[in-house]
Amino acid sequence: MMDLKDQIEAAQHKVEMLRRKAERPGARIEDEFALERARNRLLVLELRVLKQVTSLQRKMLKGHKPQQVQQPRRMTAKERAEAAFADLQKEGA
Repeated sequence: MMDLKDQIEAAQHKVEMLRRKAERPGARIEDEFALERARNRLLVLELRVLKQVTSLQRKMLKGHKPQQVQQPRRMTAKERAEAAFADLQKEGA
C-alpha cells in the first residue's frame, strides 16, 4: 500500500507539472494529451487503493460478524401439550 501511495504522489506531481505546461499560451495539443494520460494514470492508481480498502473492509466484516442473540422460541399449544404429557409420563414411571 505504501508503494501505491508513493506512486499516487508522483502521479499527482506529474499532473500538476503537465497542467501548468498545458495552460501556457503556446501549449500544443500533445501537452493536453499528456495531461489527460497523467490524469487517467492517477485515477487508476486511486481506484486500486479504493478497491484494496473495500476488499479489506469486506474481509473484516466477514471475519468479525457479531453473534446474533438467540431469542427464546415460543412454544405452540401443541408443543406445550406434548411437553406436559411427557412430564406426566415421567412422573408415572
